[in-house]
Amino acid sequence: MKTRIFTYVECPCGHRGALIQTIDAGAFRTGWHRAWLRKLTRDGTYDGEDELFAEMTPGCPTCGRSLSPDDVIGRSELQGTGAVLRLKSEPAASETTLSIGG
Repeated sequence: MKTRIFTYVECPCGHRGALIQTIDAGAFRTGWHRAWLRKLTRDGTYDGEDELFAEMTPGCPTCGRSLSPDDVIGRSELQGTGAVLRLKSEPAASETTLSIGG
């Protein structure tokens, strides 16, 4: 079963975006999941203990500030095969596949 985890962040300038992870319970045993950014850049400089932020290095496209776990304003999960909805006018998200574990 697929689970999507949305981590919502807000920059002090007011811009909001999300870090989105897709984990497949069957595939997770092989040590991978997909993660991408929505309405954020990969221009951040975060280098802390949070694996998701360290791998994705989210940045604010409005003011250029690097975002960290301190900027998280909420989290939510979507389980099952429901698609992540995106507005037609929204630009395509940056995508990467992260390797976690061995």
